[in-house]
Amino acid sequence: MTEEPRRRDIWAGGMRRAVLSLGTISPPKEPRWPIALQATVVIMVPLLIGAATDHVEYGLLACVGAFTVPYFAALPRLERLRLRPLAGLVLVASSALGATLGPYPALTGIGLVAVAVAVGAAVHAYRLGPPGPLFPVIVYGMSAHATAGGERWGTIVGWVAVGCLWAVVASVAPLVRRVHWTVEPRSLKEILARPEWDRGAKELFARTAIVAVLGTAISMLYTDPERAYWTVAAGVVVVGIVPGRGIAVNRGLHRTVGTVAGVGVYLLLGNLAMGPWMLALTLGTLQFITELAITRHYALTTAAVTPLALIIVTSATGDFGTAAVVGERVLDTVVGAGLAVLTALIHAPGPSGPPRLNLPPIARDAD
Repeated sequence: MTEEPRRRDIWAGGMRRAVLSLGTISPPKEPRWPIALQATVVIMVPLLIGAATDHVEYGLLACVGAFTVPYFAALPRLERLRLRPLAGLVLVASSALGATLGPYPALTGIGLVAVAVAVGAAVHAYRLGPPGPLFPVIVYGMSAHATAGGERWGTIVGWVAVGCLWAVVASVAPLVRRVHWTVEPRSLKEILARPEWDRGAKELFARTAIVAVLGTAISMLYTDPERAYWTVAAGVVVVGIVPGRGIAVNRGLHRTVGTVAGVGVYLLLGNLAMGPWMLALTLGTLQFITELAITRHYALTTAAVTPLALIIVTSATGDFGTAAVVGERVLDTVVGAGLAVLTALIHAPGPSGPPRLNLPPIARDAD
C-alpha cells in the first residue's frame, strides 16, 4: 500500500523539477563565445559565397559543415583539431549513405537506423560527448530527402564534403594564440582508448537503438517515411549522454517546449522576404545563439536550433516558409522525445546528487 504512493510521489517530484527547470538558467562555466563565433563563421562563409555567386543552394549544403564544430569541444584545441576531421568524415559518410538510399524508402529507413545505432555506439562507448548522433542523423535525412526529390548525388555529397573541409580549415585559425601550444596533445590512440562498455554506456546505447528502430517504424507506418529522421533525431538527442530517468524527463520537456517555440520563430522568419544575404545573417545569428545557450538552457537552445535546421533543410529543397512543416515537426518531436523518455525506464533509479556524465576529458586550455 505504501510502495505505490511513494512511486507516484517520485514521478510527481521529477515532473515538478522538470517544469521548474524551464525557468532556470544554469550559471556560466567556461566561455562559450569562442566556439559560438567559430561555428557562426563556419556556417556563414559558405552562405555568403553562395549569395555572391548566385548559388545559395550550394552554400546551404556546405554550411552543414558547421555541425562538426560542437564535437569534442571539451578537449584542448590541438586534440580537437586531430578529431574534427573524423567528425567531418562521419557527416560526409552519412550524407553519402542517405543520398544513395534516398530514392528507396524502405532502404532509407534501414539506413537511418544503421546511422543512429552506429554513431550512438561510438559516442557512448568512447565517451565522445555531445551532440552525439544528432547531426549525422539530420545530414543523412536531409541528403536522402534531397535525392528522393531528384537532386544529384554528387552535388549533395560534394558540397557537404566541402563544408566539412572548410570547418577543419577554420579550426586551425585559433592556433595563432600561444596558449593552445602550452598543452601537449595526446595521440589519437590515447584519446580514443579502448571502449568502456560500463552500465551507463550500455543503457544509453540500448535506448538509442530502441529510439532509432521504433521512431523509424512509427514514422514509416503511421506518419511520413520522409520525416522519420526528424523523429529519430528528436529521440537520440533527448537520450543524450547522461544516464538517468530525471535527466531524460527534463530533456524531453525542454526539447518539446523548445521545438514549439522554434517552429514559431521559423513561421515568423518564413513570412519575411529574406534574400540570400539576410538568410546568411539569420542562420549565423541562430547558430551563435545555439552555441551560447547549449550549456545553460536546453529549451532555449532547441528554440534556436529548430528554425536553423528547418531553414537549411527547407531552403535546400525549395520549401522554405511552408507552414505545413510546422505541425509535422512538432508531432515528430513529441513522438521522438516521448520514446526517449519512456526508454529511460531502462535505467534503475539512480542515487541522489548530480548526474554522472559520459564525457571525454575536461578542457585543459582556453578557447
